[in-house]
Amino acid sequence: MASRRSGKSGADLYVQLYGRPSAAAPAAPPPTIAAGSPMPAETSSYWKDGDRDPTKQRDIPRLFPYFYHSVLARNGKAVHGRNIMPLIEYIDAMLIFQGNLWFQKIEDPRTGEVFRQRFLIALDEYELPEHRPDDVIDFLWSWRTTARPGLRQFVDQKYTDLTSPSSKLLEFGDTLPFGIWHRD
Repeated sequence: MASRRSGKSGADLYVQLYGRPSAAAPAAPPPTIAAGSPMPAETSSYWKDGDRDPTKQRDIPRLFPYFYHSVLARNGKAVHGRNIMPLIEYIDAMLIFQGNLWFQKIEDPRTGEVFRQRFLIALDEYELPEHRPDDVIDFLWSWRTTARPGLRQFVDQKYTDLTSPSSKLLEFGDTLPFGIWHRD
C-alpha cells in the first residue's frame, strides 16, 4: 500500500495552500458589535451569509493543478499527465452527474439543457480539458446560490474519498486508467 504521508517535498501542495477539507463549515466570523449594544440573539453561518450575494466570487479553490497533484501524491502515484487526465475525467464525470441531478430535482430543464450542451461533449474535445471540472463548478456556482454548499461539500468529500486509506485509486498500479468513474 502507498504511503499516506505528504512528506516535506511539497507533494501535498493543495492541502498546504488551502488546508485540509473538512465536513464542517468554517466558523462564522465574530460579529462586529458596538460597545454597550446587546448581543444579537442569533448569528448565521459564514456560508449562509456569503451565499446571499449572487455576485459573490467562487470561494472553492481551483482544482487544477494542485488538487490533482495532491491526490496523486497522497496515493503514491506519479504526478504526470498519464495520471492527471484520468483523475480529471473522474472528477468531471462526477460533477456533471451531480449537476444533472440538481437540474432534475429543481426542475430547471432550460438551464439543464444549456449545461448539457456545454459540458456533455467528450473531454478530449473540450478546448481546455484540464480546466473543465473548474468550468463546471463555475457554471453551477453562478446558476444558484443554493448549489454552493453542495459544491463545497462535493469537492471536500471527493478529496477525502480519494486520499483515504480505502481510496479507489489504490486499486490500480502506477498509471491510472481512464473510465474510473464507471466503477462508481
